[in-house]
Amino acid sequence: VPLVEDDGRVIVVTSGLGPLMHSYSGEQRQAALMNDNDDLAPMMEECLTAYEQFTTIEERITAFESIEFPGGPFAESAPDFHMYGLAKMFGDAIMLRMARNYPTLRVNSVDPGLVYTDLILKMPKYAGMEKEETGAQSPEEGVEGTMRLLF
Repeated sequence: VPLVEDDGRVIVVTSGLGPLMHSYSGEQRQAALMNDNDDLAPMMEECLTAYEQFTTIEERITAFESIEFPGGPFAESAPDFHMYGLAKMFGDAIMLRMARNYPTLRVNSVDPGLVYTDLILKMPKYAGMEKEETGAQSPEEGVEGTMRLLF
């Protein structure tokens, strides 16, 4: 933020998974994510540790549940989306704090929708499909909304 001018613009590329993961989180975690006075770094570190400390999906699911960040249906069906959703959840929390703490900044959030990347191909629903079969946008199409907000 120090490099952004007072009336500058910040764009956060997010996903509908951010609010969804927030809703799966424990009540204390939800409150902490919305509280500007709570430090997000320790929660992020807990999530990274839960991921890095274990190698099997089952162990990771248990670890995330134990720190009140379960993944809902994504925990087992698409574990890569669990971590992605947590990252988007934390990004949303940072964006909200930035908007509240720097009212002269134009803070925007954009969700490009489903974009055809290697991440969606890890979901059983889309595994092995070509772009046209998924209904997803190309990366070039997915970035369009962000570019419109920037320029």
